Amino acid sequence: MLRLVWLLVIALAQDGPKPLPELRPFLAEFRKTLHSDDVLLSQYTFTRKETLVRLDSDQKPTDTKVNVYQVFPGSSERTGYRRRVVKDNVALTDAELKKVDEDIRKRIESEDRKRNQKTLAEREKARAEKLREEERILDDMFALYDVQIVRRETLAGRPVIVADFKPRPGYKPKTSEGKNSQHVSGRAWVSEDDHQLARLELDVFEPISIGFGILAKLQKGARIIVERQKFNDEIWLPLRTEVSLNLRLLMFKGLNIRQIVEYSDHKKYSVDTILKFPDEVIPQEP
Repeated sequence: MLRLVWLLVIALAQDGPKPLPELRPFLAEFRKTLHSDDVLLSQYTFTRKETLVRLDSDQKPTDTKVNVYQVFPGSSERTGYRRRVVKDNVALTDAELKKVDEDIRKRIESEDRKRNQKTLAEREKARAEKLREEERILDDMFALYDVQIVRRETLAGRPVIVADFKPRPGYKPKTSEGKNSQHVSGRAWVSEDDHQLARLELDVFEPISIGFGILAKLQKGARIIVERQKFNDEIWLPLRTEVSLNLRLLMFKGLNIRQIVEYSDHKKYSVDTILKFPDEVIPQEP
């Protein structure tokens, strides 16, 4: 009888909630996987749809503009570009696309000439410096924020760890991005299987000056939501970003807007596709 009771206790303990991970090791693994969207998308062509909504003081839409781009990545060995196929809610005509393609080719030729004036070592040095700058920014962010693991959830069918973060009092950021982030708190959803960022919500709780406070000021209440998705079970890439903000420009009244950026049609970059334009453009719904 006692043996049966003991086995039952063990079974119930095993069925209990899984403990949350320890903070320090979890953050160390998360830090290894974290990269900017530019780095994540550098080996993929994709479609970028930008929707800009202007809002009135009651948060009601007054105007909506949609622009769609076919994006080809750049690197130290090639020139990247964006090919607009929808402008202000209207798909470009064949004649307009022909003009766009001609402008792109001219710019690529010009950029290639400039790049060829530099040695491979110089180009690689510039690339390495860009990556180092990203590392400096990320190091600053991880030092700036006090992180607390909140709970475990399921997001898009995947187990994720939810963590809240807010600036540490007294920390002095070393980068401009870190200085702006002093006024931002948020929540992150991190894939438990591979420590990849799946979702991010940022909230501005204090105004942020832009252009030394002369050009504009991002007002309290601005919000940014970032969504990422794992593609082909091999890499996490941006899926959607939504930014809601109020900007006060110079001495004029505020600009209240919401911008949604959606990424689709991700394809691994290859030399054969970088200069190959589609023959047909499918109009996008606003």
